[in-house]
Amino acid sequence: MLKINRFSGRKLRYSRAQKNIRSSARVARRVVVGQLIVCALAVAGMAFANVYFEKQAVAERSLDALAKDYYENYFYEKFLDDRYAGGGAFEKYQERGFPKVTLRQLLSFDNAKHAERKWDFGHCDKRATTIKITPVAPFGKKDYELETHLACDEE
Repeated sequence: MLKINRFSGRKLRYSRAQKNIRSSARVARRVVVGQLIVCALAVAGMAFANVYFEKQAVAERSLDALAKDYYENYFYEKFLDDRYAGGGAFEKYQERGFPKVTLRQLLSFDNAKHAERKWDFGHCDKRATTIKITPVAPFGKKDYELETHLACDEE
């Protein structure tokens, strides 16, 4: 390879050894940069996993899923069967909401189909953890507001 010396204008020749040293340095730099990127991604992944799998966060997500399933697939249909079809049955609960439901009741509703979720709430008080559901017009299956109160030990 030829290189022009910028001071004298002479052409310089690089030996094979010098070429190999330069290409080795480039490869080494790329390897180091790659290792730094992998380390940064590993740290970010561990931080995300720590937040995502924290006991409190798991309990909150599980309680929301339980409450949603309870209202949409069990309570809503049972309430309409017991009363009558139409929004008239929901109107008196629109302001104050339905009575609170405890976590213990949520885990055992519908023939205890959610009993395996009890492991998500191992550090929570099953009687003090509650949900409150308030129906919202037009009183469809998914028309409601959900208020949760999670009573868990901070660890």
